[in-house]
Amino acid sequence: MAQRETFVVRQRRLRAELRRFREAAGRTQRAVAEALGWSTSKLIRIETGAVNVATSDVMALLHFYGISDPDVAEDLVAATRSRSKDWWAEYRSVFSQQFLNFLGYEDSAIRIRGYMTLLVPGLLQTEEYATALLTDYEPERHPDLGLHIRMRRQEKLDRPNCPELLYILDEAVIHRRVGGPDVMLRQLVRLKELARHPRISLRIVPFSAGMYAGMQGASFTIFEFPADDDVITVVEEPRRDVIVDDSEVNHNYIRKFSELQKTACRTEGEADEIIDSVIDRMRLGATV
Repeated sequence: MAQRETFVVRQRRLRAELRRFREAAGRTQRAVAEALGWSTSKLIRIETGAVNVATSDVMALLHFYGISDPDVAEDLVAATRSRSKDWWAEYRSVFSQQFLNFLGYEDSAIRIRGYMTLLVPGLLQTEEYATALLTDYEPERHPDLGLHIRMRRQEKLDRPNCPELLYILDEAVIHRRVGGPDVMLRQLVRLKELARHPRISLRIVPFSAGMYAGMQGASFTIFEFPADDDVITVVEEPRRDVIVDDSEVNHNYIRKFSELQKTACRTEGEADEIIDSVIDRMRLGATV
């Protein structure tokens, strides 16, 4: 079963197609804008995603570029239609558009690759772990509502069209006792359970690896969509996450993830051994 294409991803695909049509026509943004009686800044905003693309603007551009195929026109016009079917649409007044875009990318992805240096990925967090994190670490982000959204995001793990999830964790992630030892113990047990999921791969970069490529970098998540080479990367920064929509930069992150895979433990059994050693120490009351 294919992933449902969310509004933000439909709009992103639409912008890419409109840019491709313009380039194929050999026209600059300024030339197209002048011909349509628009400001150049309007077309720039359309092509860069600064605004949602309106149906009338799509029709005007398709006519100007000579795109007469009705199936192509209908597909692209459909990308302008209501986002009301996206379950997070009701939170537009509470959360930033960037966060809502993140939810849209995650919900449409067919493959998600994540490298985490400090925390368990949101899709793999227990409710207790997420509660402690949202309450103590991110209290300004509406913790109760944030928890509801995080748990709702995890519903995709039980769907037939669950994306392929590939996660690499620095070993520090499983030692950091978010919520205290009991909460963390249950989180580690949950990680072991999720590692058996047919669509989830969990690997750990052990402390024994020493220094490694990526160690000084930030955590990041790569979302891959059905269209070839259609990729978005979300990089975790101290003050806010950064959404990267640049082909060259995104492919650099894919290469970085591939390098990290060479450093991480190679098998599920090795990851289990590392997690089990931490669980055993916690059950014995060790503090480190």
